[in-house]
Amino acid sequence: MAGRADTAAEKRAEPAKEREFPDIVMSMTAMKRVLQEDATGCGLACVAMVAGKTYPEVRKLTLEYLGFDPDGPFYTTLEDLRYLLDWYGYKVLRWTPFKTYESPSPISILEVKRTGLHTHWVLLVKCGLDMYVLDPSMNVKTERRRDWHRLRPISYANIIKA
Repeated sequence: MAGRADTAAEKRAEPAKEREFPDIVMSMTAMKRVLQEDATGCGLACVAMVAGKTYPEVRKLTLEYLGFDPDGPFYTTLEDLRYLLDWYGYKVLRWTPFKTYESPSPISILEVKRTGLHTHWVLLVKCGLDMYVLDPSMNVKTERRRDWHRLRPISYANIIKA
C-alpha cells in the first residue's frame, strides 16, 4: 500500500510533459495566416503556414520538385502535401474521415467541402483552450475562423514535427 502511494506521489512530482506533439505545440502561437496567391493554391498556403515560410517559397519548391506548371493550376493531393511538409521537417499522419473537432491533433490540415468539383485545404489549430481555423482563401476576411457550422469538413490529417 505504501509503495503505491510513493509511486503516485513521484508521478505527481514529475514535471508535466507534452504528450504527443511537443515541438509543434510550441510553434503554434507564432503561426501566421498565409493567403494563397493563386486561385488553386490553398494547399501551398497551408504548407507555408505550418513551415513558417512564404507562399512564393513553397510555390517555388512545388515547381522545382513536384513538377507543377508555373502557370498553374496548383491543386494539391495529400501526397503532394506530405512531400512538401516532409521537405520542411514535418510529418503528415494518416488521412481520417472527419467526425468532430475534438479528434484532430493541435495542428491538422482539414479538407473542407466547396461548391464545384474541388475541395479546399485549411489549417485547424488548437492552442490551449483556443481552437480556430486559418483559411488561406483571399475571400475570407477574418484572421482566425470560428464559424464551425459553415466549414463542412470532410476529412483531416494530423501534422507532427518529424
